[in-house]
Amino acid sequence: MPYFPTILRTLFILVVLAGGCTSVPAFRLTPTQEVKVAPTLTPPTAPTWSLPAPVNETNPVQDSRSEIPITNQRLDGNRLVTGSGGMPVEAIDIPLLGKPLWVVAASVSSGSIWAAALENGQVQMFQVVGDTVSEITPNVSRLPAGMPPVLQVAGERTALISPAPDASAATNAILLEDGAQAYIDAHGQLRLIRQEVAYTLAADALPDARILSDGEGRLLFLSTPTSEYPHGVLGDEFEAKTITLVNAIDIPDFLRVIWIDPGDVIEGIAPIWVDLDGDGSREIIVTQSNARSGARLVVYNEDGSLFASGESIGQGFRWRHQLAVGQFIAGGSQEIAVIRTPHIGGVIEIYAVEQDRLVIQAELSGYSSHLIGSRNLDGALAADLDGDGQIEIVVPDQSHTILAGIEMVGAELKIAWEASIGGRLTTNITAVQLPTGKIALGVGHDLNRLRIWLP
Repeated sequence: MPYFPTILRTLFILVVLAGGCTSVPAFRLTPTQEVKVAPTLTPPTAPTWSLPAPVNETNPVQDSRSEIPITNQRLDGNRLVTGSGGMPVEAIDIPLLGKPLWVVAASVSSGSIWAAALENGQVQMFQVVGDTVSEITPNVSRLPAGMPPVLQVAGERTALISPAPDASAATNAILLEDGAQAYIDAHGQLRLIRQEVAYTLAADALPDARILSDGEGRLLFLSTPTSEYPHGVLGDEFEAKTITLVNAIDIPDFLRVIWIDPGDVIEGIAPIWVDLDGDGSREIIVTQSNARSGARLVVYNEDGSLFASGESIGQGFRWRHQLAVGQFIAGGSQEIAVIRTPHIGGVIEIYAVEQDRLVIQAELSGYSSHLIGSRNLDGALAADLDGDGQIEIVVPDQSHTILAGIEMVGAELKIAWEASIGGRLTTNITAVQLPTGKIALGVGHDLNRLRIWLP
């Protein structure tokens, strides 16, 4: 049976969710005290388990993915965090066993769970309850090097999603509403594992494409890799020519493949897939680039027609990094936050829709959401971290040593708060809404630390 290893991994996740993660001794800390982590992890024990009942009309299974923390925050690609925070506050530092590449966090009723994926693929997990930090043994101790971690949370039970043997190491799997796992394999195919049955769709996805979900059985991702635009700043030489929309409710099938303008590429690893105009239908936001005029922001309707477009930078090999959609302007509707040329001066831009045009409302330079050559496009997010009712863009400065919250004040972008990262940022920026409704923020840096700001 070719899919037997995948089935075993699925069963193992169920085992861990049934019994929780094994913990090592906890350490209590003050806001400025570094956590002392035990050097040896305790292997998990194997609790008893049972398979869920089959899905049918009379005995439905509850959504087993009650929460799926991912590095890009939301399954629709929008890096917007709900809740409010208390920044700036003192940070806590947790020593790690190596340089972190990814951080992801989950909320549980007792506090929060944090997972750090290191440069070599090793994963460390921590539980934070009040002012106490405990290291816990993850069900998956190692991921393919560079693969973003994904957590599955059901109540107090937390586990890492175990990647399938044929999964692309450049991206991550997601769980669908019915508990099925969807991922991109090493050949760019969409793979769907549902109730021990595996489906394959020859989708020609980017090797690092992030799969987006609308929560209603539809998936969206970038496809048709091309090397015709040799910018190559996002981890490899390939960019996308198409956007693929898939129905994954039963047997996965194509709903639509959207081809962009000839000569252009989509420079990114995922769209943002949100209802931008509030009409009940989602729009698809991408960064579209070419060698003549560089990058511009483009929004498509799901039928492939143009919704709106912004101006190009005006010079080839200059990139725009789309970040998040939210109400950044008080009294406005939905705006799009972007960083223009994050590797050269880093200008934050706020776009509003004006008929069929995307128009810049405000700019602020001096920030960077990405490092050249990295597949980590989650180096910024949006949230109300200082609790003033206004969404901030949370982004590092050009040195990647200071984290800043930038918000609209009147018609201008202003610094709302700043916080030291404690080293040079090496991971995505992650945030999680805690049971209190407050937001905790976390990063990893080059001194092999996980730094967390708790409200």
